[in-house]
Amino acid sequence: MDFRTRFGEQSFGVRASALIIKDEKIYLAKSPKNEYYLLGGAILVNELTEDAIIREMKEELNIDIEVKQLAFVVENQFSLDLTKHHQIEFFYLVNPLSDLNKEIYEGGQKRMCEWISFEELSKINLNPSFLKITLKNWDGQVKHFVNKNKEK
Repeated sequence: MDFRTRFGEQSFGVRASALIIKDEKIYLAKSPKNEYYLLGGAILVNELTEDAIIREMKEELNIDIEVKQLAFVVENQFSLDLTKHHQIEFFYLVNPLSDLNKEIYEGGQKRMCEWISFEELSKINLNPSFLKITLKNWDGQVKHFVNKNKEK
């Protein structure tokens, strides 16, 4: 059971996401709506966030990874399909131990994955958007962010 709970029209959850970075490029998935996002997902009850990102990369990309370090802790607040979401998200720098897939299957749909340069991030629809600026200026220290997005 993953760590998400719902109260009427509000949802709260904890998730872990992978920052797969190489040569000032980041590996992202692309939704059918042309939105880019990090791979990752909800942690399970009693699961450590670092273990969750290892499991998620095995599930989504069928690869093993080396977890390098925690980079960001983000409080995401957004609305989606009339539900208000609050997520605590842990972003880990990870190193893939094998080649990455160019596509994944998520929610019964094929989604493409690609490397996007830090310079190109400002030109795409990226969620969470704070990464557009933060990645190229990151000093290697764990940072905390509050990310509030409007209705999607």
